[in-house]
Amino acid sequence: MEKGKEGYLIELLNTLRTELISQPGYVSGELLQSIEDKSNIFALSTWLSELDWKSWKGNPSRLEIESKIESLLTEPPKLTIATSF
Repeated sequence: MEKGKEGYLIELLNTLRTELISQPGYVSGELLQSIEDKSNIFALSTWLSELDWKSWKGNPSRLEIESKIESLLTEPPKLTIATSF
């Protein structure tokens, strides 16, 4: 992420989180920041199903905010879908 842009990134991530709260299948989420490298920020969300996540992934509001987020990054975001066991 570009230096000095952390605050704007967190603002955009919070906007995104506000949008996703009303999405079908959304359970919970949180934002985490690395203690060692403040430019590493993690956005975690829990969904009832992968299908619910995929529906949100294609949501136009999400895509618009994500494009603003990506413009601040120095490398592409990493997306991982995981399940509990």
